[in-house]
Amino acid sequence: MHEMVKLTTDRMVQDLVQVVGSENIAVCHLEKERQYQLKAPIVVFPDEERKIEQILGWACKNHVRVAPQGGSTKDAYGHPGDGTDVILSLRKMSGILEHSAGDLIVTVLPGTTLHELQQALGKEGQFLPLDPAWGEQSTLGGIVAANASGPKRAMYGSARDYLIASRICYPDGSLIRTGAKVVKNVAGYDMNKLFIGSMGTLGVFTELTFKIRPIPGYAGALAVRSPDLLKLRKLQEMLLDSQLEPSTVEWVNGRLGKHIFGREFESPMMLVSFEDVERSVQFQLSWLLEACGSLGVVVQEQISGYEETQAVISRLREHLPNSNDIPDDKLVVIVKLLSTITEIPAIYEVVQNSADVRGLELDFHGGLYTGISRATVRADLGQQQEVLEWLRTVESFLGSLNGRSVIEFAPLKIKEKLNVWGAEAEDWDLMKGIKHKIDPNRILNPGRFVGGI
Repeated sequence: MHEMVKLTTDRMVQDLVQVVGSENIAVCHLEKERQYQLKAPIVVFPDEERKIEQILGWACKNHVRVAPQGGSTKDAYGHPGDGTDVILSLRKMSGILEHSAGDLIVTVLPGTTLHELQQALGKEGQFLPLDPAWGEQSTLGGIVAANASGPKRAMYGSARDYLIASRICYPDGSLIRTGAKVVKNVAGYDMNKLFIGSMGTLGVFTELTFKIRPIPGYAGALAVRSPDLLKLRKLQEMLLDSQLEPSTVEWVNGRLGKHIFGREFESPMMLVSFEDVERSVQFQLSWLLEACGSLGVVVQEQISGYEETQAVISRLREHLPNSNDIPDDKLVVIVKLLSTITEIPAIYEVVQNSADVRGLELDFHGGLYTGISRATVRADLGQQQEVLEWLRTVESFLGSLNGRSVIEFAPLKIKEKLNVWGAEAEDWDLMKGIKHKIDPNRILNPGRFVGGI
């Protein structure tokens, strides 16, 4: 069997010019290591589905490693991988193909940003109930590939609940269609879910169809706090036992409170929001106010109105860094913590105390209805050892709770020293088998996902 000869950069450029034209190729000179962004000698910008098929078919034939990219906000997610020859940018694959307002369905190209879609849907009084950070930069293809979500997941769920059909280009250049453009589509296995959250390792989205919802008529929120954490735990229990349907229930530390409300608080708080018709929201807010009064919990902020509430939730969401706004001389790490909802207060205490003793600045928020927390530390380059120690402490504690910690965002110098995806899980062998079946030549994002997939 003949050994595959690796193509030179010049040869790859020559081949790709035949597909997309010289104006849609950028050659990058990688003089220094980039800590938070994907790197490759070539970036290619296809503007139609057919060209993506051709690029991936060529890459598969020549064993060229390809990394799909949208708004590049998630470049720092996952393992460093096994190297990338070509970045497949989908920025020119942008736009809304079809919006059936009466059927509550919209079809978009993968390079469309969430913000662009929401602006268009808003004209019809509708929205896509996904709220990951940095919607003005994040593309829908990237959001689905990472299964990214935000604080309002407590009410609305994630991409798995809204993607009903898609077109996907396999690593060999073949095209498949999954799902159907109807809301009540329940026949057979939902192939969409195989690709959601797969970090671009199984295929490249070329088209996505979502079910959407009417924009709620009203919203309101309360930020409540107490130095006695047992009172906040009791409030969480009362909420869970009630018939209330909050859109957001987040445990927020004092430092992050400054980002949201303009001043730092000495104790953590709970941020609770509701979205519905005004009468329903006011009833739920009144219930929560009464519950706080019975527990002696302080109401720090009360927010009324849809736009005003969205602004508060947006500030909570947008505190997270992304790969486009962190210079290489800064050390920033996000850890995603997965646990039962009742463990979040205890996780907060360990994560906060561990950061404090090492002199690390910590922003923490935990979904008291979702079990998903995120801890973000910002440090000087000279504090790398302290950050590593903090990460190991967090991982160990989550393991003791049968939870899981995932280093969601970090520079290369951190990711190279730790297992980004945490301890090996039972389903990793199955996922490796799927990867080998779909992408035996390891063309798409090799090594970036769990278990070196």
